[in-house]
Amino acid sequence: MAGLQAEQQEPSLQERTEAWRATLTAAQAALSNDFEERSLAEVMADLRRLQVETQTVRRDSRARLREVERTLERLGPAPAEGEPPEGETLRGLRQELRQAATEFSDRASIAEAAEARAADLQESIAAWEQERFRSRLAELLPRPWMPEVWHRASLEGLEFVNALISAPVDWWEEHRRAGDAAQALAVLIVLPLIGLIAGWPLRKWILRRFGRGQETAPTYARRIVAAVADGAANAVVPVVIIALVVLALTLQGLLTGQMALLVYVASAALAAYLVFFGLTQAALAPYQVAWRIVPVDPARVRLLLGAIRITALVAVAGTALLTLMLYTGRHTPHLESVFFLLLTTGIGITAGWTLSPAYWITSVEESQDGGSVEEASERLADAATEAEQDDTRPLLDVARSLLRTVVVIAPFGALLGYGRLAYFAQSRLLGTAVLIGLGLLLRLAVRELIQQFYLNQPIRRYGAAGVRAPSQSERSVQGMIFWTGLVADLLIFVPLVYLLLLLYGVPPTTLLLWTQSLFSGITIGGFTLAPGNFLIAVLVFMAGLIATNIVRRWLTRTVLPNTRLEFGARSSIAAGTSYLGVGIAVLLAMGALGLDFTNLALVVGALSLGIGFGLRNVVENFVAGVLLLIERPIKVGDWIIIGQHEGTVRHISVRSTEIETFDRAAVIVPNAELISTSVINWTHKNRMARERIPVGVAYGSDTEQVAQILLQCARTHSKVLRAPPPVALFVGFGDSSLNFELRCFIGDTDDFMTVRSELHFALEKALREAGVSIPFPQRDVHLHRPARRDSTRPDEGDSGTTQPST
Repeated sequence: MAGLQAEQQEPSLQERTEAWRATLTAAQAALSNDFEERSLAEVMADLRRLQVETQTVRRDSRARLREVERTLERLGPAPAEGEPPEGETLRGLRQELRQAATEFSDRASIAEAAEARAADLQESIAAWEQERFRSRLAELLPRPWMPEVWHRASLEGLEFVNALISAPVDWWEEHRRAGDAAQALAVLIVLPLIGLIAGWPLRKWILRRFGRGQETAPTYARRIVAAVADGAANAVVPVVIIALVVLALTLQGLLTGQMALLVYVASAALAAYLVFFGLTQAALAPYQVAWRIVPVDPARVRLLLGAIRITALVAVAGTALLTLMLYTGRHTPHLESVFFLLLTTGIGITAGWTLSPAYWITSVEESQDGGSVEEASERLADAATEAEQDDTRPLLDVARSLLRTVVVIAPFGALLGYGRLAYFAQSRLLGTAVLIGLGLLLRLAVRELIQQFYLNQPIRRYGAAGVRAPSQSERSVQGMIFWTGLVADLLIFVPLVYLLLLLYGVPPTTLLLWTQSLFSGITIGGFTLAPGNFLIAVLVFMAGLIATNIVRRWLTRTVLPNTRLEFGARSSIAAGTSYLGVGIAVLLAMGALGLDFTNLALVVGALSLGIGFGLRNVVENFVAGVLLLIERPIKVGDWIIIGQHEGTVRHISVRSTEIETFDRAAVIVPNAELISTSVINWTHKNRMARERIPVGVAYGSDTEQVAQILLQCARTHSKVLRAPPPVALFVGFGDSSLNFELRCFIGDTDDFMTVRSELHFALEKALREAGVSIPFPQRDVHLHRPARRDSTRPDEGDSGTTQPST
């Protein structure tokens, strides 16, 4: 009933329907008029707002409909004909619930229809954008080889330049009359100083933390990290200054008119050029060849660096001017035709110069060879001769040759009047090469950081003797590196794909529709299976695993070592943290996948039968592993004996426990066996152990002297504890010796065999020096020959005759 009362406070179904119809009708009209009266961005914003609202209404209506239907089910069916009628109150409630169910169903259907209509309009707008974009690319401009085209373009170009020059003058006069020119001038002077003060420490920190060090032979991944850090550090100060100035002028309302557009475009172009300038300087490393990451000719690396800078300058300046022409409305056909010819020609010459095979080689190691320019040229000449004898060409060389060919011939398309298409092909191919290169460099840098993070494991110790604890297995470390790298690759290359699609003219509306279809998926029952949701679930699960690993490393390296807990307890806490983190990651991934947790009990019930039959041992071992971690009858590092196996516990997992014997053999014991059978744990409460050494001396020895010798040897040993004190016992009379037993305690079971052996040496020496002999077993052997049964001699028996008796 609370839901029904809340419903009365919301807009009626008719009001919502009229508002939705008006929005859809206005969007259709704007599309029919080619967005002459309303902007495309405004229409798309209205459609997206409508789509979000209809989705909310549809989901809410479906949820309320299910609630009303469940209530009707609890009321039961209405009385059949011939049965006693139900009461007035119950009949009224049933009627009210049926009306509410009908209203919620109608509302959900109408919202679903409006949502579908909005999606259809977005697809139509996307198709209109694509068609408009293709038509503009293929549009034939006035051919720039005609004199009248140059004449009109020069006049229009002069007007455009005059407009750009007059923009700052008009802006200054406007603010001078308003009285805030001094404020603007102060901002332009003070903020660069603030940016320098703020950016310089950041630059020094980046260079100190990730920059180039004193290594003489750094790895390739290390060089990439240093190149990215060096490029970012050298560009961070001017970019911070530019950003602060533009932000301050914008927040104070000092940027107005065309001056605002001029400042925004010029700032973005300057920042992009500075970043590219810094990265290329760091990648080529003309003065630190050991840190070079690009295979270039060492003899011409400075020329190549100059060519790249000129190419970037021409491309950035040309793009900035083109942007200003488009946003100021001065992109006339004649001016565009001449401008595209000049721009594509400049880019073609400089980019063709940059992509020349004379600057590029196939090996970074060859690029790092020292020596003079002449020596480097001789080595490269020899390498070129060997390369000519080999018919195979690296794929990178083929791609560079194709790129250079397209870039160089693009001006001919502009000369024929297809300047837009020529510039599009030229700029997009170069932009693709730059984006892919930056993406690969960023990927390698992130991979290096991931490996440093996981492989930088400290040496942990347990026990009193400082025995080295078992580090994380190489397989698990490599697995975490792989999955973390996979998540990083997705986070790098998915946005990169979107940037490339935008770069090649795919409208944002089309990308939005593709993204929506990727995340909409197909509905099976009450579950929606969407590739996008599956991808998000994988990312959430991997992020959970990475966060769990980080928390566990923080606990094991920072928190737990500073406590008084022993190593086994710390391992149990770390393992429990891992299990808890994995469980939370699984739940979050299931939530991202769209699973309904209200049906989780049904799923568990359905799986219980299979668990009872096929997975009983697995579940039993899992529960036993949890009990081992909670009760801790054994811990990592304990010396235990189970059955015929004796050794040290190395690892306790959810299914089994790994025991390393003293012969360095690994024994995998199911956890259930450790719970259900008797286990001897030498180090359960502490690591103290008792030595029992039997000693036998010859009969006639002084027993008091023997007892003192035993005690003296135990007391003088450094690893024998003083409390409890050692004891020498006269345990009995043997067959050939007087039997004594030395009993003493040691502080660590790891020293058990060592102390036992050293006490044996000491006892033998002390007894020998005291003249006490240690007997060996003696036996008296008596040979008994049985009596003959008759007096017949063997030779007489053999002769066959018998002598008569007398």
